[in-house]
Amino acid sequence: MAVSLPRVECPSCGGRYAAHPISALGMGAVHDHKVRPRDLVLCPGSMQRVALRDATAWQDPLPGTQGTDPREQQLDLFDDAPGDSRA
Repeated sequence: MAVSLPRVECPSCGGRYAAHPISALGMGAVHDHKVRPRDLVLCPGSMQRVALRDATAWQDPLPGTQGTDPREQQLDLFDDAPGDSRA
């Protein structure tokens, strides 16, 4: 299964490239790229950390959750718990 990464704007050249996950929450590293395709040097913005707040990301739905709204799901986690004194 292929994974799609969020797209972010390069701070140096302004192009939109994939952002790789990094250890900092809410941040991503711009994928290595060149300003012009035949250049031998990478863009100075390659691998720079950028905020992911403006990124567009895709996530495939989990199996069995197609067509359901997660806000409408009833989570009965503790209804039949042993020692439940609410009954």
